[in-house]
Amino acid sequence: MNKWVSICLIAICSFRFATAETLDRKIFLERSRGSVYELLNLISERSGVLFIYERGVVNNDKRARINSGIYSLREAILLISGEKDLKMRDIGDYILLYNETKEVSTSLGNTIGGCLRDRQTQEAIPSCYVVLEGGGLGTVTNLEGKFILKIPDSLSSCPIVVSHIGYRSRTLSQEVFVGGNPDIYLDPVFIQLQEVVVRYVPAQKIVREMIDNLSKNYSNDPVFFTSFYREGAEYGGAFLSLSEGVCQIYKRGLNSMGSDQVKLLKMRNIDNPNFGDSILVKIQAGIRASLLLDIVQALPDFLSSNRENDYLFMRAGMKYDDLRMAHIVAFEQKPGVEEPLFSGRLYIDAQHWTLLMAEYEINPKFVKEVGPNYVIRKSKNTEVEPQKIAYSVTYRQWNDFYYVSHVRGDLQFKIKRKKSLFWSSRTLSAFFEMVTCDIDDRDVHRFPNRERLPTTQIFSQTSFEYDADFWERFNTIVPETKITDAISKLLLNVKESREE
Repeated sequence: MNKWVSICLIAICSFRFATAETLDRKIFLERSRGSVYELLNLISERSGVLFIYERGVVNNDKRARINSGIYSLREAILLISGEKDLKMRDIGDYILLYNETKEVSTSLGNTIGGCLRDRQTQEAIPSCYVVLEGGGLGTVTNLEGKFILKIPDSLSSCPIVVSHIGYRSRTLSQEVFVGGNPDIYLDPVFIQLQEVVVRYVPAQKIVREMIDNLSKNYSNDPVFFTSFYREGAEYGGAFLSLSEGVCQIYKRGLNSMGSDQVKLLKMRNIDNPNFGDSILVKIQAGIRASLLLDIVQALPDFLSSNRENDYLFMRAGMKYDDLRMAHIVAFEQKPGVEEPLFSGRLYIDAQHWTLLMAEYEINPKFVKEVGPNYVIRKSKNTEVEPQKIAYSVTYRQWNDFYYVSHVRGDLQFKIKRKKSLFWSSRTLSAFFEMVTCDIDDRDVHRFPNRERLPTTQIFSQTSFEYDADFWERFNTIVPETKITDAISKLLLNVKESREE
């Protein structure tokens, strides 16, 4: 497992080359109090420099103050950090802070990692794109904002682009990641109304425009995806299983006949052998569900003209990044419609009417009624009651068209089991997600029958041969801390049991 080293990357408005002259340059600072993070951020705003440092070297949360005056950057940094022995080194456009006890390597490997955070709140940003500039190679951050990107030697000089709707995108040199896994802070994008002219468009019309422009924004030619898939479950708060796989996907064109096809390249899984409370519940999830979440190919009922009278669409504002504005359209079933339908939000590009992202769930008021649609099989004397069924899908541009980039499903069930004279209940939480790591439009063809993975079978029960070397080189979605901790404890227990 990877050990995450907490490093802070202070966001700035502009970049300048960090040289000795830069460190000696004078700036004016007013009298200020705050955390080290806040005051270093103040220096960033005044000077346009970017700091990289480990929190073990500089305490991000330590309270500090500075009097009004003119300081060199070096003086201000030393005063605010309170670290007299702090060393400084320039790496391209950035200033690296370190101490004598930990020399920093300047060599580049082919694996980089970090964590994406909101600059204002310092909260993690999940499902953030991390891609090589100009290519299809990339990954997304996990729920904790963390990522690891494994880069071929031939692309070691390519800049890294990190982006998420609602934030200003950032292009970074790979040198930024030398010596650790930085926290990268993205700036929320706020645009004053007088800066743009926003033509009022009714919410229903925005959705219709998006559907009418599907053929312009999404390709009708098939492509190959190389995709990473993972699914996991916990029961009663205890880790149950984690399965991961790498697939080549024949992605059909928007209006093409037939269906997407999947070829399993590699797979690995881990189950908790110490889990004594066995359950038999098969739920509707997995590879097939991931493919169906491409909602521009398979329009769900809330985008279908046949059901539009059952839904209420409302404008919920706009979001921006440095490339575009996006309408936010909220939707829910109309009052009086008494069946389990969806509610959620659509993010639609205001210029080209492209669907950029969708987040939706089954109406919590009626979610208990959908059990038969999601619970395929259960053991005797067991009741399964859905508590939450939620999905998300995002799209990103490659060449001239948009392709599905990341899908995720989160499903929660209450499991009631009859034990002797009473019923006991626990919560089963399951998730699945798939990220497009690479896109290729060369020599695209359907797979022979013998190579296809049946998408309806239980993924974790697929036979496979573990290939450790492959997993060292392939991009994955970093498991969350609770998953890595559970697996680490599980592997430790297995090792100890073998040694006894």
